[in-house]
Amino acid sequence: MSLTKIFLRYYPPGIALNYQQNNGDEYMQHIDLLDLTKNTNPDEIVRKILAGDYNESQVVPASTSNNNNIDIISPHEDRALKKAIAKLQRKLQEPTKKKFYIHTRSDAHILPLTNVAFDRIGERCLTGSYDRTCRIINTQTGCEEHVLREHNNVVFSVAFNLPKCDRVVTGSFDGTAKIWSASSGLCRSTYVGHTGEVVAAVFHPINSKTICTASMDSTARIFDVETTQELQNLTYHGAEVITTHFSRDGNLLLTGSFDRTAAIWDIRSESLIAQLRGHTAELSNCVWNFPCDLLATGSLDSTACVWDMRQLDKALYHIGDHTDEVLDVAFDSTGKRLATASNDCTARVWDVKGDLAMLSIMLGHTDEVSKVCFSPAGGILMTASADATARLWLVESGLCSQILAGHEGEVFSCTFNYSGDIILTASKDNTCRLWR
Repeated sequence: MSLTKIFLRYYPPGIALNYQQNNGDEYMQHIDLLDLTKNTNPDEIVRKILAGDYNESQVVPASTSNNNNIDIISPHEDRALKKAIAKLQRKLQEPTKKKFYIHTRSDAHILPLTNVAFDRIGERCLTGSYDRTCRIINTQTGCEEHVLREHNNVVFSVAFNLPKCDRVVTGSFDGTAKIWSASSGLCRSTYVGHTGEVVAAVFHPINSKTICTASMDSTARIFDVETTQELQNLTYHGAEVITTHFSRDGNLLLTGSFDRTAAIWDIRSESLIAQLRGHTAELSNCVWNFPCDLLATGSLDSTACVWDMRQLDKALYHIGDHTDEVLDVAFDSTGKRLATASNDCTARVWDVKGDLAMLSIMLGHTDEVSKVCFSPAGGILMTASADATARLWLVESGLCSQILAGHEGEVFSCTFNYSGDIILTASKDNTCRLWR
């Protein structure tokens, strides 16, 4: 058996090793390197891989064979492994002094934007709007590639099917979700059944064969992409469902609701696993971390909670340091740090592996902070605020490294592309801006 290819995942760091046996069967070993830093000794990681005892490795067949009992690669291939790990380490050395400048501005929407999203590599972005359209924009030229027009009300949710990014899903206040061809802009299918506004719509992360929608009708629903058939109707929540996320492997679903709870569902058995109780007001967001061993909830009760998947009857950590509503929560790419955004004009970063500790507080916004996101490498936090700015902060110190000014209204959304070298901001001034 021989190692034929090494695939790198930069954010969060990981490698996939492709082996081929003498009979032609291929196997893929996936290894998450979530503890990798620029100071990690590559020799130690390679030693563990070669010994076959790396505790985060997983071996799965890449062909139809059922034989999973394979040998780990031989020591003579360690040079290629060391080069691969060194390349991952270089990617983690984020240029914290980098400045972003306006690249393009899109003002095609005639009403305020709702949400935005990048494709996998940042070549295209999506914008949803109160003008009932979604637009696909080329980030290199700033030109519209397609206008998706068939909704009869606000387009609130937009997303690509990662990583292929050949389809777009939109969720609308007209009570439907639609899937579109990203190359032609044509509507491929419409998904009906909700009796209220659809405020979230996401693809299954593994095969994109299903979508999940969340609605103000207090339900989340799972649809078959090809047939448009409703497969599951998740009805346990007692109020509006405002967000939904699949787990990394696509087997679990997380929903957050105005009923003050989040819920975890097993998609395979169509059953409710747990309802997370503890907040005293509506949820603003809920998210998994990358390994899906933790999840976080933010609430209008001015708190955020971190939950351990091994014990869901109570929160692992209760974060009560904000003095006003918590409007957003976001993990970094490794899942070890959590950012919270608040109506108290601040954002905070927390170390959530081990004992809870506040790492930094971001002070400087003059109005509510409605959105937070980490750069892919994790050294920068970006915030969006009602003070018409987005800001970049050094995570370790909390110092502001740049103010992204120019919008004429509330900046309610911001995101990095996968490489971290393009920023997208969206505002109630009806525009989105691309920064490089």
